[in-house]
Amino acid sequence: MPQHIRIDRQGPIWRVVIDRPDAKNAHDLQTFQELVAAFDEVEADPACRCAILTGAGDIFSAGQDLRFTAQADPQAIDAYGRWNVAARQRIQRNAKPVVAAVNGPAIGGGVYLATSCDLVVAVDTAFLQMREIQAGNHSGGAFLFTIGRARSLELSLLGGRLPAPQALEWGLINRCVPAADFDATVNELATALAELPPLAIRYTKSATNLLLDMAGFSNHMEAGAPMQRYLGLTPDGREAKRAFNERRKPVFTGQFPRVAE
Repeated sequence: MPQHIRIDRQGPIWRVVIDRPDAKNAHDLQTFQELVAAFDEVEADPACRCAILTGAGDIFSAGQDLRFTAQADPQAIDAYGRWNVAARQRIQRNAKPVVAAVNGPAIGGGVYLATSCDLVVAVDTAFLQMREIQAGNHSGGAFLFTIGRARSLELSLLGGRLPAPQALEWGLINRCVPAADFDATVNELATALAELPPLAIRYTKSATNLLLDMAGFSNHMEAGAPMQRYLGLTPDGREAKRAFNERRKPVFTGQFPRVAE
């Protein structure tokens, strides 16, 4: 039985919930594996016409679970990276439409998951943040296709918080609404999508993904993932995780990993 992901089936609209509130809905290897399984089920079951991806409680996702990656061996880190990409691709390339309900902060991998969805609705108190660089890693140019080079680099290099209203202004999300209107807005979009012709939705998404692939989006994901796994094993990557767990400021050196003799 899934432990980190919950599916709430409500007629033709299913809610896929990252259900790790004790870990701020952060991701470990099992979370990504269960996400892939959940969206396999979304696509395979004709009863589902639209899916909503959200987080339990008042946070969408805090991204990488550093408690997991701090203790993971190289094999587990490699598997984590591969399933990370697989989960995002499974959402983006799903035959069914997917709405991200960003009910609170989305950080690192949480932003990746939200923006893998077809439409993104965020509560106006939420923020999006790519903190990989503070963890000695990289978030690459994942949003270059959406918000352009300058803003993509600002998110990736500085790692600062992007408030939901500004994310809407930049074009990173589709809706930014007060908490009182959040559920209604998400449900309105999901209902509209669920009532559209399923095959037309499938091929609209396929055509969009084809154009992204022609622009190099998938190649970027495939190339960037090994870089992330490598950086996670560097001294700076390990130091960032130790500092997080020890609640102190990390000290980065820029040293390369030591080659085993």
